[in-house]
Amino acid sequence: MQKMDGFIDIAENMQWWDGAVKIYDDAFPEWEKEDIDHILKNIENGRYKMVAYLSNNKVEGIYILDINHQLDYALFSFLAVDTALRGQKIGTMLCAHAINYFQNHVSCQWLFIEAEDRQCKFYSKFGFKKLQIKYNVPKFNSSQSIAMHLMCIDKNKRIDSESLKNIIEHIFVHGYCLPEDDQRIQKQLERIPVTIDAMASRS
Repeated sequence: MQKMDGFIDIAENMQWWDGAVKIYDDAFPEWEKEDIDHILKNIENGRYKMVAYLSNNKVEGIYILDINHQLDYALFSFLAVDTALRGQKIGTMLCAHAINYFQNHVSCQWLFIEAEDRQCKFYSKFGFKKLQIKYNVPKFNSSQSIAMHLMCIDKNKRIDSESLKNIIEHIFVHGYCLPEDDQRIQKQLERIPVTIDAMASRS
């Protein structure tokens, strides 16, 4: 195998798929994991952009962007680093690469990320701002949810209430695979105010 280093698109380099999946499996608790077959299907149909960072012919980290041109948004859905290599700025490099890709190669207006309290300060360094809404994220393969923050980078247009409702409904149905009549969808939509404010995290 030819020696490779740097960032690669998994869709164009499927020989690195197994290494990327291992990092994904090791990084997240079960409730936070999307089904691998669902991820692969969306990579193949072009909806997901999965990028791996390689060093010495080894996958050291990955990220996934879920891109939806119809609703004008992308979701920075997963960022993971080899558990043995955390603290070496690989996550920082991956995050910077993802945002640069969004800014320069994705025509969508908004980039979102779902973040826990401890993650908000990290993502705010890259320009993400907390949307001032109560946001509960569905757990995969569960009837439960967990409180998180929804953060956003916009190019030149602030997110409005109606667009955000459509985007969140899409994320819950097509990302978390909830049935359209799941009560968590309606409850979340009811939490969205008429005016959406955003602020950088100071936590």
